Amino acid sequence: MEQIMEQETVEEKRGTGLLSALRDRLPRRSGPKKPGKKRWTVKRVILLAVLAAALVACGIGLYFLFFAEEERTAVTGTTTYGYLNEALEGSGTTTPADSVTYTVSGTVLEWYVETGDEVEEGDLLYVLDSSEVEDEMMEYELELTDLYEQYEELQENVSSQNVTADFAGRVEDIQVEAGENVQNGTVLATLVDDSAMKTTLYFSYAYEEEIYTGMEVSVSVSDQMLVLTGTVTGIDYVNYVTAEGMPCFAVTVQVTNPGSLAEGMSATCWLTGADGGEIYAVGDGELEYNHEETITAGAAGELLGVYVTDYEEVQAGELLFSIDASSYESQLQSAQEQIEYYEERIADLQESIDTEYTRYADITGQVVYADYSTDRMTGEDSGTVMIYNQDSMEITVNIDELNVDYVEEGMEVTVYRTTSSSAEPVYYPATLTYLSLEATSSSSGVSTFEATITIDSEGELSSGVTVYYIIDTSGGSGESVLAPIDALCTYDDGYYLLVQSDSRPEETIDPEEEGGSVTDYPDGYYTVPVEAGDYNESYVQILSGVEEGATVFLRYQNAAPSGGDTTSTDGTEESGGSGMPDFGGGGMGGGNMPSFGGGGMGGGMPGG
Repeated sequence: MEQIMEQETVEEKRGTGLLSALRDRLPRRSGPKKPGKKRWTVKRVILLAVLAAALVACGIGLYFLFFAEEERTAVTGTTTYGYLNEALEGSGTTTPADSVTYTVSGTVLEWYVETGDEVEEGDLLYVLDSSEVEDEMMEYELELTDLYEQYEELQENVSSQNVTADFAGRVEDIQVEAGENVQNGTVLATLVDDSAMKTTLYFSYAYEEEIYTGMEVSVSVSDQMLVLTGTVTGIDYVNYVTAEGMPCFAVTVQVTNPGSLAEGMSATCWLTGADGGEIYAVGDGELEYNHEETITAGAAGELLGVYVTDYEEVQAGELLFSIDASSYESQLQSAQEQIEYYEERIADLQESIDTEYTRYADITGQVVYADYSTDRMTGEDSGTVMIYNQDSMEITVNIDELNVDYVEEGMEVTVYRTTSSSAEPVYYPATLTYLSLEATSSSSGVSTFEATITIDSEGELSSGVTVYYIIDTSGGSGESVLAPIDALCTYDDGYYLLVQSDSRPEETIDPEEEGGSVTDYPDGYYTVPVEAGDYNESYVQILSGVEEGATVFLRYQNAAPSGGDTTSTDGTEESGGSGMPDFGGGGMGGGNMPSFGGGGMGGGMPGG
C-alpha cells in the first residue's frame, strides 16, 4: 500500500512538473493586469486546446510507464549430441627445464668459454688455482696417517684384553694375581713347549756338503744315558773357530722329548757321512725348549682373572688372563670419529679440486652468460657461467583448488605462442610434469596448487617467452546428449528439463509440489526428470531422460517496448533457468561447479 501511495505521489509530481514546464514556456505580459470582464479570443482558445492535448499525452505516457505490463518472450535451446569440451587455459613465461649456473671465485688459470658458445656435457669451462686447497688437503692427510696408527694400536689393546695361549705347552713363572692393575707390556707368565727339545752344535766346514736340513742325526744325552734320533732343522753358515783353529758352521738339531729331558742338559750328536763314516760335532750343546714365549699384557687395566696355575698344560688358544680394557673403547670411538672427519674433509677438498677448481659442463646446452673480472684490491677473480639446455622449457602455473581434481601428472598439454611473423599460433607438445600436493592460499580466499608444464620445444623457444596452455580436462568422456546448462533445473530428487512436446511425456513431475527451481514456463513445455553427468561452462551431459534434438526452455526475456531497443538478457530475466544450478549435493559427475574465471575452466561449444 505504501509503495502504491508513493507511486501515485510520484505520478502527481511528474504531471504537475510537466504542466509547470509547459506554463513556463508561455509568454508573459509586462505590466499590471487591468480589472474587467475576460475576453475569449481566438489565441486563448487555441492555447487552451494545446494545453489539454499535452495533459492527455502526459497521462497516457504515465499509464504505460507504470501500469502497462511488458510482453515476455521465451528463450529456448536445443539438445545436441557430441563431446563435452572442458579445458583449463592460461599463460606462463618459459624457463629452461634444465639449466646450471657456476659461480667463479678464485684465481682463473684457464678460461675456455664465451657467451653464445654451444657446449657438450663434460666440456672444460675453466680452471682455477687450487694450490691452497691442495696444501690444506696434505695437512689433513698427515693428521689422518697418525690417526690410523693410533686407531690400530687401540684396536690391538682392545683385542689384547683377553690373553690366550699362542701354542700348546706349559705355563710357568706366573707373576701376577687377579685384581692387580697392569700396564701394557707387563710380564704375566712364561709359556713353554717341551714336547721337543733342540740344541745347536758346530761342525767343521769340511763336512759342509754332507750335512743338510732334514737329515737324521744321533743325539746323546749323557745325563740321561740316552741316545735319541733327532733331525737337522736349521743350518747357519757362521764363522765359528775352535780353539784348535778349525772353522765351523752351526747346525740346529731337534729331538722329541721322551719326558725326561729338561732345559740346560748337555747333549752331543753325530751323523753318518756319504762314505758311511760318522761325523761328530766339535763339542757339546745345551738342550733348549723347542718353543718358549714370555706372556705380557697387551693393554693397561685391572687384571680381571688369572685362569691358569704354574706348570699347567694348556692348549693353543686357551684363555690364560683377562684385563679390563674398557677405557680403550671411548678412545677408540673418539679416534674413529676423528678419522671420519678428516676423511670427509679430504674427500670434500678433492671433489672441489675436481669440480669447482676444474669445472666441466654438467649439461649440454648454450652458454647464455660467461664472464669474470679481477678485484684490484684482492687480486681475486669472480664471475659467472650460465648454461641453458633449451631443448625443453618449463612454465609454472597455478591450478585453482576447484579444478585440481581434473588434472594429474603426466597429462598431455597443448601449448602455443603467437608471433608477429605468423598469423597462425605455433604449437608445441607439452606435459604436466609436476603438481604440488600442498595448496597455497591467496588474498582472494581461493587456494591454488602450483604445477609445472614441460614443453618439448627442441630449441625453438627461448627463456622469458610468454606462451599459452590448454589442459583438456574432459577425461576422454565419450559422446552423449548435451543440453545448454541454463536449461537445467533442480528439484528435491535431482534435475529436470522443461521440454517442448505436443503431448505430455510419461515421466513428468509437478515442480511446485517437488520443490522445483523453475515453476513459471510457457505452455507446451513439460518438466522431464533427467540424469545429469559432467558439465562445462555452457553445456551439461544428459545421461538419460531426454534425447538429441529436443527443444528446451531456458528463460523468459522481456520483449522490446514499442519503438525501443531489444530488452537485455544478461541476468535481468524474470524467470526461467537463468541461474546456475547448484551441483554441491552430488549427482553431477563433475562434482562441485568449477571456477570459470581467468585461467580457470574453459567452456564453449561442445565438440563432435
